[in-house]
Formats: sequence, structure tokens, C-alpha cells
Amino acid sequence: MDRTIRNHCRIGWVLLALFLCCAALTEAAPRRSAGQHILMQSFGWNSQARGVPSRWYKLVGDRARDIADLGVTMIWLPPVSRSVSPQGYLPGDYYDVGTEQSPTFYGDRDQLVACLRSLDQAGLLAIADIVVNHRCASHQDANGVWNIYNFASGKARWDGRMICSGEYGGSGQRDSGDNFGPAPDLDHSNSSVQSDIIEWLKWLKSLGFDGWRYDFSRGYAPEYTAIYDKATAPAFSVGEIWTDMAFSGSSLNPNQDAHRQVLCNWLDRAGDKAAAFDFTTKGILQVAVMGEYWRLRDSSGKAAGLIGWWPARAVTFLDNHDTGSQQNHWPFPAEKVMQGYAYILTHPGTPCVFWEHVYDWKLREPIKKLIDARRRCGIVADSKLEIVKAEQGLYAAFVGGNLAMKLGPADWNPGDGFELLASGDQYAVWGKKAAAGR
Repeated sequence: MDRTIRNHCRIGWVLLALFLCCAALTEAAPRRSAGQHILMQSFGWNSQARGVPSRWYKLVGDRARDIADLGVTMIWLPPVSRSVSPQGYLPGDYYDVGTEQSPTFYGDRDQLVACLRSLDQAGLLAIADIVVNHRCASHQDANGVWNIYNFASGKARWDGRMICSGEYGGSGQRDSGDNFGPAPDLDHSNSSVQSDIIEWLKWLKSLGFDGWRYDFSRGYAPEYTAIYDKATAPAFSVGEIWTDMAFSGSSLNPNQDAHRQVLCNWLDRAGDKAAAFDFTTKGILQVAVMGEYWRLRDSSGKAAGLIGWWPARAVTFLDNHDTGSQQNHWPFPAEKVMQGYAYILTHPGTPCVFWEHVYDWKLREPIKKLIDARRRCGIVADSKLEIVKAEQGLYAAFVGGNLAMKLGPADWNPGDGFELLASGDQYAVWGKKAAAGR
């Protein structure tokens, strides 16, 4: 009799576990394939929740369902490690992500883990901002140079041997990329640097992160990005390669092939996982929306940015914490932002929307209409693009066979068989009626 009761109890527990598992699977939002992703940058330069620092993780976690409902599939969080600059881009101890008594600018470890859990439950992939080009030291050496890394975590304990030669008393190999002056550049050829970074990235995955956004990727050779991606298998990986565009005086040159070639060269060497932010498209688009739409088509009839050459590996965007936000280094024209979104959310590439545009500028609903149109018409990163107009005052294109769009004040429509899905100041998006229900 006792054995029978025990067996029934075991069966009951198994059935309960299966029920809970199925319920969890049913509740979670569906994951998208790589080509269907839409990224959101979840922070600006000085992001604070209601003006109070150290609560940003909670705010992002609380909005996880709303972000997923917007149509976003991946969310890029700010750097988690404690930093000399509060925004996170001068890290010290990689493993110091804040405590309740001493939080970072964005929160503490418990808040971070809770945020990551909420994002996962909403079906969102969490992308960590990885700052490994440079690192701030904890102590000075015998010559008074800050190049000793001996933090409380006891991990990644380095010295001048891990720093590029000629920088901060470093005795490592020469820098494999561009120099970053405010902090010591790391020698990524050093096996200890590589193994410690890989160990840290795996630790971030154990917290709940799914992929990486590499900061200042031009500061070290792209082969190291390939090494880190291969060792950690991120669900998504994207590098920041921000270089100067070509100008004639104050006028942007029509041909920016050299600029997008830099991005392609980086991608060729960064492994088969990494994407790159499409700075070429940003630079051209923010000039084109002022009326010069002819800039959006290159001499071979393709899109003029990276998406014209390698759309599957291009992450398109309008602004980020550097270009816009409080820093405002290279902002997209504010009155043309929705035109910009009408372009990147209907075109090939993986689009990235900016938290400040969605929530602070209160553009959530018009952005959602564009994302809904993209989803309905089945647009993915490598969808076919046919540009039919690119002239002064008008840009028009068919994308993926099911979507049509236009920018500019001039009249244009795709003809019979299409219905209007979204529109605003000098932009319109249509979908094929046969595409309804996709």
C-alpha cells in the first residue's frame, strides 16, 4: 500500500512538472530566426529611471513585455561592469556588476539577473555591451603608471605584459588596431587576455546574456572577435566599426564605397557569426532624407550602404548613445527620424531601434506600425531590394516582393494590389493584399 502511494505521488509530481513546463513554453514569446531579428538599444548616454541612477535594469525588465509586443526580438543592454566613467565604457573589474550597497550606474547584480530573466520570459535575446579594447587598472606600478589589475574578484589579474607596447608602460605586442587614449589598450594576442575574456563572456552567459555587442571594434584585429565568438557561441554578435566618411568640404561625397569596404573587410576576418553596424547607411540616409534621395542608390542600382553589399551581416540604425542622446556627436535630423525608420524597418539588414526614440520621443506607435508591416510582408535581413526611384524629392522601392515604400514629398504609389500599411510625414509603406495574414 505504501509503495502504491509513493508511485502515485511520483506520477503526480511528473505530471505537474510537465504541466508547468508546457505552461512556460506556451507563455514565452516565440524565438525568431536570425534573418528576422529586430534589435533595440535599451539605453542612452545618461539613462536613469525617473532621474534616479541605479534603477535602469528594473525599468528595462518591467518593460520587457511591451518591448516584445513592439516586435523587437533582441535587446542590447549597457556595459555591466563597474567603470571609471559611470556609463560603463571604462571598465575595471569585469566581475563587479554592483551590489545593493554599492550599485553601478544601472543597478546591482540582483536587478540585472531579474532583468535578464524578464527579457527571457518575454522571448527576447539579451545582448551584452562588451568593452574589451581597453581596461582601467586598479593599481600603479613602481613607476606610478596605472597598469596593474588586481581587483576584489581576483579574476583577470594582469600587469603591463597584457597591455600593448608603448601604452601605459605596456610590454605586450603592438596594438593590432586603433589606439584608445583614455585607457590602456589590451594585447589580444596574449593567451591570458584571451582566456580571461572568454571566461568572463561565459560567465555573462551564465547570468542570462545571449550575445555580444563589441565596443570600439576597430581598436583590435577582427580575428580576435572571431576567437571570442567561436569560444562562446553567441546567439548574435555585432561589432562597432565607426570610421570617417568621405567629404568634399562640408558636402558628403556621393560615392562611399571605400567606407563600406572597411566594414566588409572587417566582416571577412571577424568569423561567420559577427555582424557590423551599418554606419555607411546611417551617414548617407541622414543626408538623403533632407531631399537628396538619389544618394540611396549606388552606381550599380543597389542600396548605397553596407546593406547594398552584405545585407545579411548589416545592422542598420539611426542613432545610438554616441551619435545621438546627450552626447549628440552625429545625430540624425530630428524632424526626419520617422523617415529614417521607414527606410531601415522596410529594408534588408537587421534594424536597430533606439530606446529614446521609442519611449522618450514617444514614437512607439508609428515605429510599431512599421515593424508590423515588416513582419506582415515577410521582410528579412537578406530580402531582395528593387529600387525604382532615387531622385531629388523621391525614393521608392519594392522589398521582398510583398512590400512597397516611398520617401519624400513627391507623389508615388505601387499600383493596384497593394494596400497602405503605415504612413507619416513624407513616408508611406504598402503591403500586397495577398500577403495579409503572414
